[in-house]
Formats: sequence, C-alpha cells, structure tokens
Amino acid sequence: MFLNSFKRKNAGLPVCIKNQCLLSSQNGSALIICLLSLSVLSVLGTAALLISVTNQTIAGNYQRQTQAFFVAEAGLHRAIAEIRNDITWRGDTTGSTSEGHMEIGDVSAGYTVTTHDARDDGNGRYDPLIPGGCVKLTSEGVFLDAVQTVETLVRFSPVDGSRADSPQKAVVTSGDNTGSDGHGVYGYDQHGSEDTSNMVETGAALPAVNQKALKIFADVSFTTLENDRVDADLSGRTGFWRNPPQNTRPYIIHVSGDMNISGNRHVYGIVFVEGEVTLGDSVRVHGVIYAPNALSETVINGITGYRSVMGQVLAGPGGVHAANDHADVQYVKAYVDAFNHFAGEMVNVNPVPGTWRQY
Repeated sequence: MFLNSFKRKNAGLPVCIKNQCLLSSQNGSALIICLLSLSVLSVLGTAALLISVTNQTIAGNYQRQTQAFFVAEAGLHRAIAEIRNDITWRGDTTGSTSEGHMEIGDVSAGYTVTTHDARDDGNGRYDPLIPGGCVKLTSEGVFLDAVQTVETLVRFSPVDGSRADSPQKAVVTSGDNTGSDGHGVYGYDQHGSEDTSNMVETGAALPAVNQKALKIFADVSFTTLENDRVDADLSGRTGFWRNPPQNTRPYIIHVSGDMNISGNRHVYGIVFVEGEVTLGDSVRVHGVIYAPNALSETVINGITGYRSVMGQVLAGPGGVHAANDHADVQYVKAYVDAFNHFAGEMVNVNPVPGTWRQY
C-alpha cells in the first residue's frame, strides 16, 4: 500500500525531471551561432563587393568624363588657333561646325566645334548675349559613352598702331564726281568751310581696308539696308557719334547688298556697304560710308545748305553723283580716325575672361 501511495503522489515526477533536462540542454547552439555569423559575414561581403563595384563604376565614369572634357578642350583650342590664322574661320564643314577625331589608347574619340556669330534671324539682328566684335565657340567632346561640352567667347580687337590710313578728305572715290545740271558733290573741311578742290578726291585708290575685320566688328548686319530696317534697328544709335570721344568703339553697320534710304532719317556709324548706295531726300549719315565695290554711282540727294554726310564717303569705281542740287559732305576727323582704327590690317584674337564654362 505504501508503495502504491508513493507512486500516486509522484506519478508526474519523472516527466518534470525529463522536461527540465531538455530545456537546459545546449546541444546544437554552436551550429546556430555559426549560421548567424556566416549570414552576417555574407551580408558584409556582399556590401563590400557592391561598394567596390560601385566605386569602380564611378571611377570609370569619371575617367571617361575627364577624357571627354580634354577632347572638348582640344577642339576649343584648335578653333581659337584657326581663328587666329583666319578671323573669318567658321569650321571645315558646311555651316558653322567643325569636327575632329583622335586616338586615345585604343579608343577613338572626337569633338564637334560650333561657331556662333550672334546673328539670330535672316535680317541679321544680333543676339545681345554675344557682343559685337565677339563670337561664341562651343566644343562638344565624346569619349566612349561620355560627353562633355566647353564654351567661351572670343573677342576681336584692332592691333594698336594698325590703321587703314584713309586720307583727310570728305570724299574719296576711284570714279568721277558728277551731278544733275552740272552740279556735283561738294566737300567741306573740318571747320565747315566749302573746299571741294581739296576735300574731294576722284580717280583715287581707296585705302587698304581689312573688310573681314569690319564684318567681324559689326554690331548689326543686313542683306539690304532700307527705310524699314533703319526705323526698326538703327533708331537711337547715336552715343558715339553725337560727341565722339577718342579710343571709344563706334557703332559698325555691315550691309552685304545695297543701301537705299530716304526721308528724314539719320544713320550713325561706320557703314560698310558691299553693294550700291543711294541717299534720298533729307537723309543724313553721321560717320563713314565705305562702299568700295559700287560699280554704279553713289547717289547723294542735294539740298542747299544741308550736309548729307558728316564724316566721309569712300566710293568705288561708280563714283559719286549729286541728285537735284549739289550734294554736301563734310569731313569729320574723329569719325575718320575711328574708321581707320577699326579697319586696319591687323586684329587681336583673345578669349574673353570669365566666359569659359563647362557643362
């Protein structure tokens, strides 16, 4: 009986002892720790590998971008050198683009240089962000899949001491001086005294002029210059000419065709006309008219007591012709000096400080 009573009282004891032993056992813990450690190490290794690959990719991209930058700079320097050799350089291919190629290691690289000369439409109006006398050069360099672009403004300026040496005359023409009813073009000296015999020179060789430089220096350019363009584009361009200071850049106008204006209009500046010239009614030009290629007469309307040109007229083999009454031209030294300075034989070509940029 006692034995049965003990068994009944302690029937669950061996089970509790067994469970307590299982819970406190450490068999297999090392394996779990090892697996966790391997997982952590795998994550760290994968991260290190990704960082290494990323750094390698970044370094490769940087190297290609750097090579593309150097290629672009090479194109820009080449363009500046070409312009120094020829100030009208616009690239070797059609339009304003030039291309070049080079080998860097076993990789073929290249650049494309574009020259922007500030004209923004067919009428020759200029982009205000590109000043007269400047061009913008843009060079795009390509190396593998990397592209870099650099740009700068290049300024053209006359070399000190370089002059066109136009004579101190009101009118110089390689043709004749004619007019209606026996009249002609009269010349006036600096002081406003009529002195046609000394102030008008016919059958003369025109001064040597750097026409390319005048085109480059031009603030505005037209295919033809007529009343509408004077009203729209030349109104108010008077600063230099109303009170001309020394060594200040004048306003320069380039006309690739004919100049034909009339009415009560005023034009201020050096006007380089590649075609024919006709000034009608009460037009007045304050500056220099340079028309070296005019095969027909340069016509100036004659109004008694009215100086149609204040400055100088340089006309080609067609000569000058006074319409109606005699036409008057007065020599103005400051204007002629400005023309001589900017139409000289030599030109500086230099990048404009502060305009270089990379993108």
